[in-house]
Amino acid sequence: MKKEKNPINIIFAAFGAVLLAVIPLRCYQFIKILEPGTGFYDKTDWSVWVLYALLILAGASFAAAAFASKKKFVYDTAPAKSTAIALASFMLALTMFISSVAQYNSALSIISDGSTMIYGSESIGYFKTGAAARMLEGVCAIVCAVFFVIFGYGHISGKSRAADNKLMALFPVLWCIFRLMHRFMRTINFLNVSDLLYELVMCVMLMLFFMAFAQLNSGIGSKKIAWQLVGYGVPAALFCLLCFLPRFIMLITGRSELLCSDSPIEWCDLGCAVFIITLIIGHVGVISQNTETPANTSGSEAES
Repeated sequence: MKKEKNPINIIFAAFGAVLLAVIPLRCYQFIKILEPGTGFYDKTDWSVWVLYALLILAGASFAAAAFASKKKFVYDTAPAKSTAIALASFMLALTMFISSVAQYNSALSIISDGSTMIYGSESIGYFKTGAAARMLEGVCAIVCAVFFVIFGYGHISGKSRAADNKLMALFPVLWCIFRLMHRFMRTINFLNVSDLLYELVMCVMLMLFFMAFAQLNSGIGSKKIAWQLVGYGVPAALFCLLCFLPRFIMLITGRSELLCSDSPIEWCDLGCAVFIITLIIGHVGVISQNTETPANTSGSEAES
């Protein structure tokens, strides 16, 4: 009998191929067509449309492929040891903490330079300038870091019970919301600043992924939504790496002056991408139509 193909393997193979195409394209844009320091397009050439086309096609294809196989996906909530998921969780927790410090520093910088006073009221200025959103993002990042430490430790001890932390599981969603808020408050046309556009898409996809993650771990309305971890998670990981890797490559190759001052390297983007990929590989199984049991998880139950 012919062996059934695992849709997760196919999606990740396509993910790798797309990543190998978009990262060099983005690096080319930093060097050739982006205005240093601002991130604005200095000119528009073929790479802009090719990159947009690849990202739209890839994102839509990943979501469609996951939705088409939604009856096959199952999320394994059984307590189990996993060094890979533990390390990915600890890495995400560390990068969340780094992000929190960075956002507090940014908020304090906005407040100290007097930007909040130009709106007549200091409290209104906190919201208009994005200082309040950055501070709230920092608070959420700290709670997220604690949650992912607990989540990671559960995969070391083999007694992972994410359902015991239902409230904390919502904070990654709030973190994404506040990341979106202060980006929308920038007084520029985000279509002209490619970094900002990609960050907005990344935050939306991360928010959708973490919403599904929270539902599945809490067991609240979680029937038949395991596909969303793949359908939203893989595009989210793609945009996280698109935002992180080209900037990191510019940094290590001595071209840091080409980076947009408002879109610095954020290590939490890398942490999110690693966590998403590791979680999908370790926790999302595929129900075989022949055996009606998950093909790549152990001890999980098929969703009805």
